[in-house]
Amino acid sequence: MVVGKDKFVVLWSIQDHISTAATRSGGSIIKNTKPGEGSEKAVDGLIVAPRGIYYGHEDTVEGVTFCPSSSQEFCSVGDESCLILWDARTGSSPAVKVEKAHDVDLYCVDWSPHDDNIILTVSDNNSLRMFDRPNLTSSGVGAPIHKFEGHKAIVLCVQWSRDRSYGFGSSA
Repeated sequence: MVVGKDKFVVLWSIQDHISTAATRSGGSIIKNTKPGEGSEKAVDGLIVAPRGIYYGHEDTVEGVTFCPSSSQEFCSVGDESCLILWDARTGSSPAVKVEKAHDVDLYCVDWSPHDDNIILTVSDNNSLRMFDRPNLTSSGVGAPIHKFEGHKAIVLCVQWSRDRSYGFGSSA
């Protein structure tokens, strides 16, 4: 997964790279273009194309995380305060877009490894927010189910503990 200032989320597969390099065949991931003419990347003289390019952010994309139970579902956050949920099976448009997940830039997002419905975001206002996926709507509405406030500085990253005996951790 690649994120950045171009406002796109680009999905790559390491398997495409491995199978392209190993087989050197003209499979569906090989493009007859020159490197630099698009999002493709050269691999040993061959071109490996992204699995998908996802459009929906209006500013820099800061973070992406996959749903723990699905390699086809992921979410991203960006500098325009949006939390976007994507489903690669349904195309390159957002499945759900929460326009104002926070009132400022979002830096990081993590999906709970213990509950596919719970997502955490962190932002420029020193806070974390917890969202419940079923309560997010395609109209951009989605109030957090909990706000974690009290950090004295910007929270840049959040990550759920993979150990079930703990909740989540954050770092500033």
